Amino acid sequence: MRSFTISAVAAAGIALGAVQSASAADIARPVYKAAPVIMAYNWSGFYIGGNVGYGSGDLNATAWGFGASASIDGWFGGGQIGWNWQAPGSPWVWGVEVDSQWANIGNDVTVTGFNNGNAIATAFTDLDYFGTARLRLGYAWDRVMVYGTGGLAWGSNSIGTNFAVNGLAAGVDSSNTHVGWTVGGGIEWALLDNWTAKVEYLYVALGNENYFPTAAGGLGFDADLDVHTVKVGLNYRFGYSKAPVVAKY
Repeated sequence: MRSFTISAVAAAGIALGAVQSASAADIARPVYKAAPVIMAYNWSGFYIGGNVGYGSGDLNATAWGFGASASIDGWFGGGQIGWNWQAPGSPWVWGVEVDSQWANIGNDVTVTGFNNGNAIATAFTDLDYFGTARLRLGYAWDRVMVYGTGGLAWGSNSIGTNFAVNGLAAGVDSSNTHVGWTVGGGIEWALLDNWTAKVEYLYVALGNENYFPTAAGGLGFDADLDVHTVKVGLNYRFGYSKAPVVAKY
Protein backbone atom coordinates (compact mmCIF):
# COMPACT_ATOMS: atom_id res chain seq x y z
CA MET A 1 0.00 0.00 0.00
CA ARG A 2 2.82 2.36 0.94
CA SER A 3 4.56 1.65 -2.39
CA PHE A 4 1.37 2.44 -4.24
CA THR A 5 1.00 5.78 -2.46
CA ILE A 6 4.55 6.89 -3.22
CA SER A 7 4.12 5.90 -6.86
CA ALA A 8 0.85 7.85 -7.09
CA VAL A 9 2.41 10.98 -5.58
CA ALA A 10 5.38 10.77 -7.96
CA ALA A 11 3.06 10.35 -10.95
CA ALA A 12 1.00 13.37 -9.88
CA GLY A 13 4.13 15.48 -9.51
CA ILE A 14 5.32 14.56 -12.97
CA ALA A 15 1.90 15.37 -14.46
CA LEU A 16 1.74 18.74 -12.67
CA GLY A 17 5.21 19.66 -13.93
CA ALA A 18 4.20 18.82 -17.48
CA VAL A 19 1.10 20.99 -17.22
CA GLN A 20 3.11 23.93 -15.82
CA SER A 21 5.71 23.60 -18.62
CA ALA A 22 2.97 23.63 -21.24
CA SER A 23 1.33 26.67 -19.67
CA ALA A 24 4.65 28.52 -19.58
CA ALA A 25 5.18 27.71 -23.23
CA ASP A 26 1.75 29.14 -24.02
CA ILE A 27 2.54 32.51 -22.38
CA ALA A 28 3.61 34.98 -25.08
CA ARG A 29 7.03 36.48 -24.78
CA PRO A 30 7.04 40.29 -24.04
CA VAL A 31 7.25 42.52 -27.09
CA TYR A 32 9.66 45.46 -26.74
CA LYS A 33 8.66 48.45 -28.86
CA ALA A 34 11.13 51.03 -30.06
CA ALA A 35 10.89 54.45 -28.42
CA PRO A 36 8.69 56.76 -30.48
CA VAL A 37 10.38 59.42 -32.58
CA ILE A 38 9.00 62.92 -31.95
CA MET A 39 9.50 65.64 -34.54
CA ALA A 40 10.88 68.73 -32.71
CA TYR A 41 11.21 72.25 -34.03
CA ASN A 42 14.61 72.91 -35.63
CA TRP A 43 16.02 76.46 -35.86
CA SER A 44 18.44 75.83 -38.74
CA GLY A 45 18.25 77.98 -41.87
CA PHE A 46 18.29 81.50 -43.26
CA TYR A 47 15.83 84.17 -42.16
CA ILE A 48 14.94 87.79 -42.91
CA GLY A 49 12.79 90.21 -40.97
CA GLY A 50 11.99 93.65 -39.61
CA ASN A 51 12.10 95.36 -36.24
CA VAL A 52 11.21 98.51 -34.32
CA GLY A 53 12.64 99.74 -31.04
CA TYR A 54 13.66 102.48 -28.67
CA GLY A 55 17.12 103.63 -27.62
CA SER A 56 18.54 105.87 -24.91
CA GLY A 57 22.04 106.75 -23.80
CA ASP A 58 24.68 109.47 -23.73
CA LEU A 59 26.88 111.48 -26.05
CA ASN A 60 30.20 112.26 -24.35
CA ALA A 61 32.30 115.01 -25.90
CA THR A 62 35.46 117.02 -25.52
CA ALA A 63 34.53 120.39 -26.97
CA TRP A 64 37.60 122.48 -27.75
CA GLY A 65 39.35 121.40 -24.60
CA PHE A 66 36.26 121.22 -22.31
CA GLY A 67 34.34 118.10 -21.33
CA ALA A 68 30.61 117.90 -22.04
CA SER A 69 27.86 115.27 -22.18
CA ALA A 70 24.24 115.08 -23.26
CA SER A 71 21.47 112.51 -22.85
CA ILE A 72 20.07 111.12 -26.09
CA ASP A 73 16.99 109.05 -26.83
CA GLY A 74 14.54 108.20 -29.59
CA TRP A 75 12.99 105.56 -31.83
CA PHE A 76 14.43 103.41 -34.58
CA GLY A 77 13.32 100.81 -37.09
CA GLY A 78 14.89 98.60 -39.71
CA GLY A 79 15.56 95.05 -40.77
CA GLN A 80 17.78 92.05 -40.19
CA ILE A 81 19.05 89.00 -42.01
CA GLY A 82 20.69 85.97 -40.47
CA TRP A 83 21.45 82.26 -40.41
CA ASN A 84 21.09 79.61 -37.68
CA TRP A 85 22.41 76.08 -37.30
CA GLN A 86 21.11 73.49 -34.82
CA ALA A 87 22.30 69.89 -34.81
CA PRO A 88 19.46 67.31 -34.61
CA GLY A 89 18.81 66.40 -30.99
CA SER A 90 20.91 69.28 -29.62
CA PRO A 91 19.42 72.28 -27.79
CA TRP A 92 22.28 74.59 -28.85
CA VAL A 93 21.74 77.01 -31.73
CA TRP A 94 24.62 78.82 -33.44
CA GLY A 95 24.06 81.81 -35.69
CA VAL A 96 25.10 85.08 -37.25
CA GLU A 97 22.97 88.20 -37.83
CA VAL A 98 23.37 91.57 -39.55
CA ASP A 99 20.90 94.40 -38.93
CA SER A 100 20.45 97.95 -40.26
CA GLN A 101 18.43 100.67 -38.50
CA TRP A 102 17.14 104.09 -39.50
CA ALA A 103 17.02 106.12 -36.30
CA ASN A 104 16.11 109.39 -34.67
CA ILE A 105 18.11 109.14 -31.45
CA GLY A 106 19.38 112.48 -30.25
CA ASN A 107 18.82 115.68 -28.31
CA ASP A 108 18.71 119.42 -28.88
CA VAL A 109 19.00 122.43 -26.61
CA THR A 110 17.56 125.84 -27.47
CA VAL A 111 18.53 129.08 -25.71
CA THR A 112 16.63 132.34 -26.26
CA GLY A 113 16.76 135.84 -24.79
CA PHE A 114 19.92 137.39 -26.13
CA ASN A 115 19.70 140.77 -27.82
CA ASN A 116 16.46 141.68 -26.05
CA GLY A 117 14.93 138.33 -26.84
CA ASN A 118 15.62 138.51 -30.55
CA ALA A 119 18.36 135.86 -30.60
CA ILE A 120 17.87 132.09 -30.60
CA ALA A 121 20.72 129.55 -30.36
CA THR A 122 20.18 125.80 -30.84
CA ALA A 123 22.69 122.96 -30.43
CA PHE A 124 21.80 119.42 -31.48
CA THR A 125 23.06 115.86 -31.89
CA ASP A 126 21.31 113.17 -33.93
CA LEU A 127 22.13 109.50 -34.48
CA ASP A 128 20.21 108.89 -37.71
CA TYR A 129 21.54 105.43 -38.65
CA PHE A 130 23.28 102.46 -37.01
CA GLY A 131 23.87 98.80 -37.71
CA THR A 132 25.47 95.70 -36.22
CA ALA A 133 27.05 92.42 -37.35
CA ARG A 134 26.88 89.82 -34.58
CA LEU A 135 27.40 86.20 -33.62
CA ARG A 136 24.57 84.49 -31.71
CA LEU A 137 24.54 81.50 -29.34
CA GLY A 138 21.18 80.22 -28.22
CA TYR A 139 19.63 77.46 -26.11
CA ALA A 140 16.30 76.16 -27.38
CA TRP A 141 13.36 74.44 -25.72
CA ASP A 142 11.60 73.28 -28.89
CA ARG A 143 9.88 76.51 -30.09
CA VAL A 144 11.42 78.88 -27.52
CA MET A 145 15.04 80.04 -27.62
CA VAL A 146 17.07 82.33 -25.38
CA TYR A 147 20.34 83.66 -26.75
CA GLY A 148 23.34 85.90 -26.20
CA THR A 149 24.88 87.98 -28.96
CA GLY A 150 27.78 90.33 -29.64
CA GLY A 151 29.93 91.79 -32.37
CA LEU A 152 30.66 94.89 -34.44
CA ALA A 153 28.59 98.11 -34.46
CA TRP A 154 28.65 101.30 -36.52
CA GLY A 155 26.55 104.44 -36.80
CA SER A 156 26.20 107.84 -38.47
CA ASN A 157 25.82 110.86 -36.17
CA SER A 158 25.47 114.61 -36.73
CA ILE A 159 26.37 117.45 -34.37
CA GLY A 160 25.63 121.09 -35.07
CA THR A 161 24.44 124.48 -33.96
CA ASN A 162 22.11 127.12 -35.40
CA PHE A 163 21.96 130.79 -34.45
CA ALA A 164 19.34 133.36 -35.45
CA VAL A 165 19.16 137.07 -34.56
CA ASN A 166 16.96 139.82 -35.95
CA GLY A 167 15.81 137.61 -38.80
CA LEU A 168 19.32 136.60 -39.81
CA ALA A 169 20.34 132.93 -39.38
CA ALA A 170 23.55 130.99 -39.57
CA GLY A 171 24.51 127.45 -38.66
CA VAL A 172 27.21 124.84 -38.80
CA ASP A 173 27.04 121.08 -38.51
CA SER A 174 29.30 118.08 -39.00
CA SER A 175 28.59 114.39 -39.55
CA ASN A 176 30.73 111.37 -38.79
CA THR A 177 30.59 107.59 -38.97
CA HIS A 178 31.43 105.90 -35.67
CA VAL A 179 32.63 102.30 -35.31
CA GLY A 180 32.45 100.31 -32.09
CA TRP A 181 31.02 97.14 -30.55
CA THR A 182 27.78 95.72 -29.19
CA VAL A 183 26.67 93.00 -26.77
CA GLY A 184 23.28 91.82 -25.56
CA GLY A 185 20.72 89.04 -25.62
CA GLY A 186 17.13 88.14 -26.26
CA ILE A 187 14.35 85.58 -26.44
CA GLU A 188 12.72 84.27 -29.62
CA TRP A 189 9.51 82.31 -30.18
CA ALA A 190 8.47 80.21 -33.17
CA LEU A 191 4.89 81.41 -33.63
CA LEU A 192 4.22 79.42 -36.79
CA ASP A 193 6.42 77.04 -38.74
CA ASN A 194 8.10 79.78 -40.81
CA TRP A 195 7.52 82.82 -38.57
CA THR A 196 9.35 83.76 -35.39
CA ALA A 197 9.08 86.79 -33.08
CA LYS A 198 11.77 88.14 -30.75
CA VAL A 199 12.51 90.70 -28.04
CA GLU A 200 16.14 91.82 -27.94
CA TYR A 201 18.35 94.11 -25.85
CA LEU A 202 21.63 95.51 -27.19
CA TYR A 203 24.20 97.81 -25.64
CA VAL A 204 25.79 99.73 -28.52
CA ALA A 205 29.10 101.52 -27.87
CA LEU A 206 30.16 103.76 -30.76
CA GLY A 207 33.78 104.90 -30.56
CA ASN A 208 35.24 108.38 -30.51
CA GLU A 209 35.30 110.54 -33.66
CA ASN A 210 36.41 114.11 -34.39
CA TYR A 211 33.99 116.88 -35.42
CA PHE A 212 34.87 120.40 -36.65
CA PRO A 213 38.59 119.58 -36.80
CA THR A 214 39.65 122.98 -38.14
CA ALA A 215 37.69 125.12 -35.67
CA ALA A 216 39.10 126.94 -32.66
CA GLY A 217 42.74 126.58 -33.56
CA GLY A 218 42.42 122.92 -34.49
CA LEU A 219 41.28 121.74 -31.05
CA GLY A 220 38.10 120.38 -32.60
CA PHE A 221 35.16 118.56 -31.07
CA ASP A 222 35.53 114.85 -30.18
CA ALA A 223 32.52 112.71 -29.28
CA ASP A 224 31.47 109.10 -28.63
CA LEU A 225 28.04 107.56 -28.05
CA ASP A 226 26.69 104.81 -25.79
CA VAL A 227 23.14 103.61 -26.49
CA HIS A 228 20.93 101.03 -24.77
CA THR A 229 18.40 99.63 -27.24
CA VAL A 230 15.33 97.40 -26.85
CA LYS A 231 13.48 96.15 -29.91
CA VAL A 232 10.84 93.71 -31.05
CA GLY A 233 11.25 91.88 -34.34
CA LEU A 234 9.49 89.47 -36.69
CA ASN A 235 11.39 87.00 -38.90
CA TYR A 236 10.46 84.77 -41.81
CA ARG A 237 12.49 81.56 -41.98
CA PHE A 238 13.34 79.82 -45.25
CA GLY A 239 13.54 76.02 -45.48
CA TYR A 240 11.63 75.27 -42.28
CA SER A 241 12.10 71.71 -41.04
CA LYS A 242 11.64 69.53 -37.99
CA ALA A 243 14.38 67.37 -36.52
CA PRO A 244 13.71 63.89 -35.06
CA VAL A 245 14.10 63.50 -31.31
CA VAL A 246 13.85 60.02 -29.71
CA ALA A 247 11.68 60.05 -26.60
CA LYS A 248 13.37 58.76 -23.45
CA TYR A 249 11.72 56.77 -20.67
